[in-house]
Amino acid sequence: MFRVIIIEDEFSPRQVLREKLTLHFPDIEIVGECKNAETALIEILRLRPDLLFLDIEMPGQNGLWLADELMRMKTDAFLPPDIIFTTGYTYSKYLLKAIELAALDYIVKPVGVSRLEKAMTRFRERAGKTTGLQNLADAMNDKILLNFKSYNGVFFFRPDDIVYVEADGNYACMFFSGGVKEDVFERLGEIEKKLPSEIFLRAGRSVIFNRKYLYKITDTAIQLHTPSSNYTVEISRPASKQLKEILL
Repeated sequence: MFRVIIIEDEFSPRQVLREKLTLHFPDIEIVGECKNAETALIEILRLRPDLLFLDIEMPGQNGLWLADELMRMKTDAFLPPDIIFTTGYTYSKYLLKAIELAALDYIVKPVGVSRLEKAMTRFRERAGKTTGLQNLADAMNDKILLNFKSYNGVFFFRPDDIVYVEADGNYACMFFSGGVKEDVFERLGEIEKKLPSEIFLRAGRSVIFNRKYLYKITDTAIQLHTPSSNYTVEISRPASKQLKEILL
């Protein structure tokens, strides 16, 4: 059983989330519910949960403060629980901060069961391993490089450099925030294994994109905006539907 604490200041969303988790996820035990971040910090240290469902906007300190405090407290004796943010806001600054804090997922309310299932699948895959907080923090702080095969060698890029990757037969094209692209002599599936799953999403069979740059999803395309370039990438209707279920 995985021990869970729900942190949500409003009664109705807290009750709905509790009911969905209880009904659809028998491997979860809800060991606590908190209305604010300060109380939650005490309960987390007392109850040592495996996972938090954490609201962002709350009276007093918000959920991002709590996640940051937990990261600061990390020691060999205390590994912070995984965090799934649940919020009514889609502010990009919140999403970026959640990524920086190595959140397992970021779900916009109302929280649907299918969206919870995807988040829980990701949590179960990580369960039993280290939380990965430092690994993702390192990536976001540009301390690691990803390597890919080119025609005549190997090139290196940071995760934030990559806007999206598109399959091209047995190879792929990688598009970057500066408006340039490179041919990658690797299959899309091989590339996907190298990309941090907390940052990149698959859109159907042929596209992987950096969720940081996602601007809009239509029925047949995604729009990706960076400070220096904009991309419109065609995707299938089923892929668009699946993305909306994941992100909404």
